[in-house]
Order: sequence, then structure tokens, then C-alpha cells
Amino acid sequence: MPLWLNVLLQIIFIAIIFLVVYNFLKSHVLCKLNPNKWLILALSIASFILPPAVAASFRYNMNGTVWQYIFAAAFLIFFLWFLDLNSGAIYSKSKKNKKDIKIRPKAKPNRVNRSKDSNNNNGNKKNKK
Repeated sequence: MPLWLNVLLQIIFIAIIFLVVYNFLKSHVLCKLNPNKWLILALSIASFILPPAVAASFRYNMNGTVWQYIFAAAFLIFFLWFLDLNSGAIYSKSKKNKKDIKIRPKAKPNRVNRSKDSNNNNGNKKNKK
């Protein structure tokens, strides 16, 4: 198998797995949280810059290791979460599922009769005096 095909299949496989995991996280975990979008962007930038910088300072080669994929996944999760927060798409599904509840006052059937009686009684009392 040629090297380019091996790399292409690896990218497609990881992309499919990542999209499934992100959609699961989005629907079950991320929609319940409401953080500041700029904090999530800062975490995304930090997860993009810090791992290579730390690996370079310790002279550790991350190429071909599991850590490479973990840090890439963390960056993509934070960045896609920022995009969802920025567009408001992450909360639109939860709002559609909830029904609009309208509070209506309960009808009181004898209220009209009581008000007429009380007006008549008050008027009669005034006239009797």
C-alpha cells in the first residue's frame, strides 16, 4: 500500500471517529454547559500552542504517538465548541424540544355573582342609614 493512501485512510478514519465523539459530547455534555465563549477560544489556542512548545522544551518527539492525537482532538473539541457557542447552534436544539408554557388564570365561576351582591348590599346599607 502506498504511503499517501495509508495517510489518507488514517485521516479519514480519525475524522469519522472524532465527529462521532464530538456529536455525542455536544448533545450530552456541552449543551448543558454555558461558559464564556472567549474562555473556550483561549483554551483552544492554548491547546494548539502549548503541547508542541512543551515537547520542544523537553526535546520529546510526539510524532506518531498517541499524545499527538489526544492534543489534536482537544484542540478540535475546544475550537468547534467555540464555533458552536459563537453561532448559538449548540443551544438551538434544546430550546426547540421544550414546549412554550402559557400560564392562564383559573376561572372563578361565582366571582361575578359575588361582586354584584356585594355592590347591592353596600348600596342598600348606605341607603338604609
